[in-house]
Amino acid sequence: MSKLSTPVPSTPVTEFGVAKVLESGDAKFEQGDLIWRITGREEYSLITATHSLFKIHHDPNIPLSYHTGILDADK
Repeated sequence: MSKLSTPVPSTPVTEFGVAKVLESGDAKFEQGDLIWRITGREEYSLITATHSLFKIHHDPNIPLSYHTGILDADK
């Protein structure tokens, strides 16, 4: 079963995404960290389950879109 959900009207579309931490209550993540996970396609997300987050150690020579998967349309 896929972890990506079927789109539902008036709810964000979910997909693999890169996000910047604005505020964190988890000591593993600090303001400004970049993370990767399945997330909503929306301006801001409140993520309470941090066990599924992966911190990105970003190389400025590699586009952030590369972290979303080999089928990313931006490549």
